[in-house]
Amino acid sequence: MKQEKEHGTRLRLLLVMRALIEQPGRYTKTELAKKFNIHKDTVTNYFNDFRNAGFELASDSKHRYHFVADTTYKALQDLLHFSEDDQDFLIDLLQKQEPHSQRSERIQRKIAATYDFTQLGYENLRNPHLSKLNLLRQAEADHCRVWLKGYRSSNSSEIRDRLVEPFHVSPEEDILHAFDVERGAIRHYLVARISHILPTDEPWQHAGKHNIMPTDPFRIVHPNPVQVHLRLSVGAYNELLVRFPLTRQYIRPAAEPNMFDFECKVNPKFFGLTNFILGNYHLNVEVVSPESLKDHLREKISTMNF
Repeated sequence: MKQEKEHGTRLRLLLVMRALIEQPGRYTKTELAKKFNIHKDTVTNYFNDFRNAGFELASDSKHRYHFVADTTYKALQDLLHFSEDDQDFLIDLLQKQEPHSQRSERIQRKIAATYDFTQLGYENLRNPHLSKLNLLRQAEADHCRVWLKGYRSSNSSEIRDRLVEPFHVSPEEDILHAFDVERGAIRHYLVARISHILPTDEPWQHAGKHNIMPTDPFRIVHPNPVQVHLRLSVGAYNELLVRFPLTRQYIRPAAEPNMFDFECKVNPKFFGLTNFILGNYHLNVEVVSPESLKDHLREKISTMNF
């Protein structure tokens, strides 16, 4: 019984830590106590434990707390990443204490999410990127909207916030499929271009429109893609794979020695592909088809200032 109590305390302590890391400056002590169903004095004790362990805490004018200093984050990374044995023990403990409760199931999902993402092996899955993925996955599971804060859009050349309903996260592609509330349409977002995630308590209102739409190799979605055919030298082939790894499955050796054919359907505005061709024309990139791509490139070149 004593061991279970100690692990229950450890779990709550880690959950408070995680809340402060993932949403810095959002919670007061009262809000944390309510969120985790504990007394406000317990939160104060946890804060004292953090400080005694060498972690730095600060608050704003509204008494909302966050961790500070790089050393704090480095130390917390080790504490937040559960081993498989830790995960099994904590989930078993939750099931015994609160069998079939919604809170228990929610916490189990969070523990599993922390473990799963750290085991995937993708190079970009590191905090704070990991935290963004976990928050998006949690919002998807809870059917809640989130704010994508400071999203950097290449298409519009703007940096602004987007209120979205996230319904599919693809870590291997670094893509979020979400319904953009302002635009009233599905949009794909690169997770790496999101400054941070701000969860809300607002539920989804457009679930019926949440359809997963495939992206092209340049991570652009469009309902009417266009078939393209490029012929690439070895140098162009290498550059295309480095910049756009998803193109690999559409490249085959050409009949001509030391040349490659790239054939697939892409977005009709040729986003991504245009930059690649114009930036690597010196490496022998031949546009075989369609004519619309050739016309598009001629128009782009005519507007360049030399």
